Amino acid sequence: MRFPFYLVSSLLVLGPVLSGCSKNTEYGGGGIGVVGSGGSGGSGGVPIGSGGGGGTSGGGGTSGGGGTSGGVGTSGGGGVGGSGGGTSGGGGSGGGSGGSGGGSGGGSGFAIPGPGTHQLALNSPALSPALPVQGVVNGGESRAVVGSKVYVLEANGANSSEPSLSLLSAATGSPADSIGHYALTGEYGGFSIAGNYACTPGRQVYLYARGGNSGSDGDNPAIGLMASLGACPANGSFTESAPFIFVNEITTVAAAYAMAGGATDPTHVSGISAGPVGASDLASIITGFANEAVPGQPGERVPRSKIHTLANILAACINSAGPASAGCTTLFDNARSHGAAGSSPADTAAAAVNIARNPRSNIAALYRLQPRIARPFKPALDAPPPDFTLSLGPANAKPVVAELVPSS
Repeated sequence: MRFPFYLVSSLLVLGPVLSGCSKNTEYGGGGIGVVGSGGSGGSGGVPIGSGGGGGTSGGGGTSGGGGTSGGVGTSGGGGVGGSGGGTSGGGGSGGGSGGSGGGSGGGSGFAIPGPGTHQLALNSPALSPALPVQGVVNGGESRAVVGSKVYVLEANGANSSEPSLSLLSAATGSPADSIGHYALTGEYGGFSIAGNYACTPGRQVYLYARGGNSGSDGDNPAIGLMASLGACPANGSFTESAPFIFVNEITTVAAAYAMAGGATDPTHVSGISAGPVGASDLASIITGFANEAVPGQPGERVPRSKIHTLANILAACINSAGPASAGCTTLFDNARSHGAAGSSPADTAAAAVNIARNPRSNIAALYRLQPRIARPFKPALDAPPPDFTLSLGPANAKPVVAELVPSS
């Protein structure tokens, strides 16, 4: 079973810990060392003598891993390595010598602190200089989506019948398909888009992840997930403003509701709302969680339980065997382009856009997709709501997206 790389809300995200290739993890006494790329491993212990239980090898791991004592000390160019050496073997003459300490830090690895371990803040000097944009794609709260194609798309600024602009270049090493170039997620759902794109300052940009495997059920082409990055910075890159990104069902719901007024599907978007209510008001791409209130506006409460319910509905298809599963067929039959009628969505991201555009259609059928127990996201609604509009504030007076009248 893959290690769940979704961080609980009490844990700070510490920069780009995952890239498109797979990473190893080593467990230390104080936390979990997430290994970066490029570090050289420490040497193992050398058992000498006879009769005793030889010494166990030291903490060195491949690519900048921490030792068994799991420290937070820096070791190498950018990774936070462990401090541990190996322990000597017990009994016998000349028990094994301890291994040397952890390998040198990898190019982008950081330690994820466990309970009781000192936490590095996002603005810690250990995270400087600015780091490349990287992230992780999850299905549910902790199921990594492996082999998913991650696209960087820009709203076209014209109309929703035109395709969004694909920004990634051939530098990703992946060939272009009908959407554009993409980065593939690795063994733990990680990806990197460092330096492989440039956006138009002021234009709305978002990530779109398609396909992949969220568990043991094989590849699922019905998976579609999104995360809205916001307006492109003046320098044409999100390296400083969003160095690490979570892409999951919650960020998908937030992006879908923000873009619903200017989108027909995830690859045809003319604009994404930056106000009065934007995707960042509903959820954080830094944590992957729905907000309790609009950032900086504690009086504007966010309907977290309804967002979590919508995310759980999408997860029923994402964490399934594929388009023919009951979770996907029920979702696609009840999240058509005009609600109860129209064309079926191609994936869960398109389904989320359709629900946002038709928030009063097929409520009971969609709600039943949420598991009764073991819900991926909590708290969630315990009964079907009157509709799936999202409103802010104590009086729930600001719909995020108005119901759209289907065109004839």
